[in-house]
Amino acid sequence: MNNILKTIALSAAVILGAAACSEWTEQQPVDFNYLTIEDKNPELYAAYMQSIRDYHATEHQVLIARFDNKAGAPAGRADHITCLPDSVDIVVLNNYELINENTLKEVEEIRVKKAVPTLISLDYAALEKEYKAYLETLAAETPEEVEETEPAEGEEGTEVDPEAMRNQWFADKAAAFVAKAKQYDMAGVMVSYTGKGLLSLKEDELAANQAFQEAFFAPVLSYVAETGNMFFYEGNPTTLVAPQDVLAQATYVIVPAEDVTTIVGFNFAVSMAMGTGVPSDRFVIGVTAFDVTDETATDGLFSGGISAIEGAARWAVAPASNYSKAGVCVNHAQFDYYNMQNVYREINAAIATMNPSPIK
Repeated sequence: MNNILKTIALSAAVILGAAACSEWTEQQPVDFNYLTIEDKNPELYAAYMQSIRDYHATEHQVLIARFDNKAGAPAGRADHITCLPDSVDIVVLNNYELINENTLKEVEEIRVKKAVPTLISLDYAALEKEYKAYLETLAAETPEEVEETEPAEGEEGTEVDPEAMRNQWFADKAAAFVAKAKQYDMAGVMVSYTGKGLLSLKEDELAANQAFQEAFFAPVLSYVAETGNMFFYEGNPTTLVAPQDVLAQATYVIVPAEDVTTIVGFNFAVSMAMGTGVPSDRFVIGVTAFDVTDETATDGLFSGGISAIEGAARWAVAPASNYSKAGVCVNHAQFDYYNMQNVYREINAAIATMNPSPIK
């Protein structure tokens, strides 16, 4: 069995190495038939892909790749989720409203060939900005438009409750989000939530916050209960009034730490996320890939001259006494494609750190 695995691994290295040599430029159409390794040696290729599916079926620390999918056709190799490392466990599409037929074909391809599921994400912070713009639009209505909405003579006007309106608006957005997950047959959803600190809230504010959270998460939790699909929660769980109601169905709790540059910082971020009703057996640390195309970028760099991805992998394998480390989530994963030494070098290295190959 070890000899078979060695053959598959060595062959895969040759396959990936050959591909990496031409990754930096887009291939131009030529007038001859190009045979892939799948065409040249279908048995070896099938055995390799089966080994990938078998790996994903094992119990191990996960590498979740969050990917900035685009609206149009892919412009380069970095725009393809099929070019992510085969050992990436889960893909999360950051822009669910931009999903197109090209994206869906690749989602199906990695699902069938590699047993890699794809989720879509909803960003609460982005919704807050959208809702603020919505309120500004309402406030900017002309008197004529307001007059048209006033009740007719003899009718009673209905006073709008701002809290109820906000709750309904966010609930509608969450419902539309899960409807897209169903439409695209995704494997689940991820919700990034930035809530208010609860300690400073008065009793009535706490009750209002709980009502909002119940309205916002209700469509998501109903979707998860109905489909049995995955649900990732990203954020500080202690901002949830009733964390057990939301997180009981969460596959992973992703602790955002994109601005952290030390392992001690990662430990502190997780400790701040722990609390009553927060499951301690599914923590994933969330970092970002470094954008080499942006000269001003600093996110994704770890102290000691290493990447945040490598730092997160080192954190993941360090022992913890009071919680479990389930893996690492890399935002803007496509940034890691652009590496002078090897495409997706940091992500591949992180996977090898967390789940070293048994092949010697």
